Amino acid sequence: MPIYEYQCDKCKKKFEVLTMSMSEKPNASCPKCKSKKTSKMMSKVSRGKYASPSSDGFVGSNTPSSSGCSSCSSSNCSSCGH
Repeated sequence: MPIYEYQCDKCKKKFEVLTMSMSEKPNASCPKCKSKKTSKMMSKVSRGKYASPSSDGFVGSNTPSSSGCSSCSSSNCSSCGH
């Protein structure tokens, strides 16, 4: 289920909208002032609860580690496409 981030053009409140599918058009009305004039924001990348940085300081970098792929921790990169 995709989560989209918006900002209200009227009151500047930032909020998220959860949709049931990628094809569903999100209802992006501001929860604070109920305005329908909203702007979709660029989403931040989340590291996740259990992610740890690689040796170069970035999670999921393309630098292979001794245990396999740094993106998915698999020994076979065909499983994640890297």
